[in-house]
Amino acid sequence: MLRHCVQSARRQQGGGLRWCSSLASSSVDHNSDSRQSHHQKAAAHQFTKRHFGISRHPDPLAKHGSINAVDDDDDIADSGVAARVTADDLEYGEIGEANAMSLQMKAMSSAWQDGNNDNGDDDDGSDLFDSSDFGRGGDDDGDDDMEEDPADAEFHARQQQIKEELDQRTGRLWTDEWIIPEEEWLSNKTWDDIEEWKPQLATRKSLESVKVFEGGVPTLQQLSELDLPPSLSVHPGHGSPKQYATHRKKHIKSRLKMAIQLSIHDDLQKILQMESWSDKQEAVDALFEVIEDRVREREPVLGKQPEFGAMVENGLEQVLRMVQGRMRGAASKVVDDASDDAVEDSDNTDGEKAAANEDSKDDVLNVVGEEAAVPVFMDVANVKDAPNSAFLAKSNDSGIPNLIYPLNVHHREGVGRMVEEWELAANKETRRIMMRDATKAIASKIVDATNCCDSSVSDSEKGAARVLVTGKRGVGKVSDCVTLVDKLTAALAGIVASARVSGHIVVYLPDGDRLRRHGFYIEPCNHRKGLYNLPMIAQEFCEQLLTSHGDDINKMTASEETMKEFLTNDQIKKVVKKANDDEEESEVEMPLTLDKLLNVGSESSSLSSGCYLSVISTLMNQTEKPFTIVADEFNCYYDHGHYFHMDYDEDVKKAIPLNKISIFKPFMDAMGLYPTIAGNDISRDDAVDASQAMMKWGSVVAAVSESKAVRRTFTKSLTESANALAENENPVNVVEVRRFSNVEVQHILYNFEITGIGRLRFDRGTTTLNPEEVEYLRMVSGGTGQHLMDACMIP
Repeated sequence: MLRHCVQSARRQQGGGLRWCSSLASSSVDHNSDSRQSHHQKAAAHQFTKRHFGISRHPDPLAKHGSINAVDDDDDIADSGVAARVTADDLEYGEIGEANAMSLQMKAMSSAWQDGNNDNGDDDDGSDLFDSSDFGRGGDDDGDDDMEEDPADAEFHARQQQIKEELDQRTGRLWTDEWIIPEEEWLSNKTWDDIEEWKPQLATRKSLESVKVFEGGVPTLQQLSELDLPPSLSVHPGHGSPKQYATHRKKHIKSRLKMAIQLSIHDDLQKILQMESWSDKQEAVDALFEVIEDRVREREPVLGKQPEFGAMVENGLEQVLRMVQGRMRGAASKVVDDASDDAVEDSDNTDGEKAAANEDSKDDVLNVVGEEAAVPVFMDVANVKDAPNSAFLAKSNDSGIPNLIYPLNVHHREGVGRMVEEWELAANKETRRIMMRDATKAIASKIVDATNCCDSSVSDSEKGAARVLVTGKRGVGKVSDCVTLVDKLTAALAGIVASARVSGHIVVYLPDGDRLRRHGFYIEPCNHRKGLYNLPMIAQEFCEQLLTSHGDDINKMTASEETMKEFLTNDQIKKVVKKANDDEEESEVEMPLTLDKLLNVGSESSSLSSGCYLSVISTLMNQTEKPFTIVADEFNCYYDHGHYFHMDYDEDVKKAIPLNKISIFKPFMDAMGLYPTIAGNDISRDDAVDASQAMMKWGSVVAAVSESKAVRRTFTKSLTESANALAENENPVNVVEVRRFSNVEVQHILYNFEITGIGRLRFDRGTTTLNPEEVEYLRMVSGGTGQHLMDACMIP
């Protein structure tokens, strides 16, 4: 280290140590008395190593060239040439007065004559450290500090001001000091200097990998026929360890099978070209001897399994049987094709057989199999075959397509809390929802039960489906969108969009937690004893249905018998009068169309419940258009109640069950779920049988949510009651939305990069093209959409 310092100083100073060496050399020839005198002078002044430029820790404040310079007026006498003092002498010299360091200190003391000049003049080296060239921070206590530059003072003042502002900010959970690098202080970048996002920033791999449905949004029939990858198996900690164990065994067998196929591919080609059966048998026996080592090289982790050898041998036997079966199938196919052609020339037939065998060899030895399915996205903002409604073909002011109305950005601005990532995305021209196997399963249940996508279906073939969507928090039950806040929301949002494109009239209730608590006020239904009305919520429902499907129901009419079931005679007269713009009774047109009923209900809170229920009853009993009800947070209806009235309980201690509230009763009766454990006293006593309560043509899709304050026992009991009805004549189909698989996580990240979300906005493939980074994000998110998006937002 010392040698390095000396050599560096020598290079930088250009021989600055030369005069020190010469002084040391001249001092070596002095007598012992002179040595003793010089040594005492040097000890009196206690020179530090920094004075000689050989400190192990160079002084950052010392300026180059200020120490190792010789002034013209320095009284340095030339003496005989002695041996140059090297770094080895300085570092490894003998300890004591005769060592190299002592000699050099004596020489320096003699040369500088610090404070001991008998002549009283100052022409010595003592002014060397007093000069301004020595720089700030010298050892001379008499040096005046240099004044701070005004620009530096202004910079430090601005630094302090910013630090004080940062310290005053709230929301931090710690009080550590702000660590801001000097580069950040010196950079004067503003928000205007940040690079603008553009679609060209996405990598070619992402653009080629993400598949968007050609028409934007598929119909339910098209959705049920899509080839989509399976989701990840249920987590073993969620109460189904056996199911997860079965999945893991299947996954291990699949990996072993792939490794075996890749290991024997070249050998199989040689074996298939052999003509002798004995040669083939010997080659196969040789494969069994080496296959274990080959597969262990490809799968080192699985190679540590205790029964790895037996597993590999069984897998090899299955692969060989599979290849043999493929060969037999290819040969039989060639024979059938040849017999159909009926060619007279037998030579030509043999040639065709040989050619067919060569063409089918690739299929026989195909170790990868068919191309793996990948997720497909629907784009609800770019629909080619939009519904007839002009409203559904547009988007609201927040950029949310009306195709999934009334879902909105946030519950404070609407009835949903939809699509956090859509607002965070840089690309505002697309609104994508990822279609998964759970979305496909829901669509399949609806299509199979209703035959809703067949234009020539008869009334007798029309039916209805009941579907309960379950899943853990954040897995995508409501919006299977790229990751969305709640993936159950994703699944339901995709079903709503697909159903409306298929021509369904959809009632979408995305916020059951708000509806069961914030109904403003409740009142008894005078016309239907034992039931209660929520006039403000009913008024809201009328407005939503009129806005979204007013063009679809303007030709449907509500019969007078239907209206009398929910409205008194006086209320019917008021409705008719308002619907016909206060015309004379003789000019009133009966029956009223559904859009007029909804219009009256949206304007009058006293008539809203009866008008809404008349419309719902009409839609559920017609076969002109399929009618679908989609309800999210359905388990909230079975939680502890929040509506009380003296007519139900004089002490006002018991809450009114939601199946006794008129606007909730139709679809709760249609689902027909009565769990044994619930916060409300929901029973079949006053309920309509599910077979009679169901619509004649359509479906009811409900989803539970674990992101709301509902006891798990209530949600579990509700799911168990649905599973108990799965084998009934009119079953409740339970669809579970599971976690994202590896391929789904990869395509989610691709889509994040394309749409410009979080740190992937300017990532340029650093994350998506790095398998380790993708695996890390999958691990920290656990295959859960919300956690995955959070991980992508943190730089």
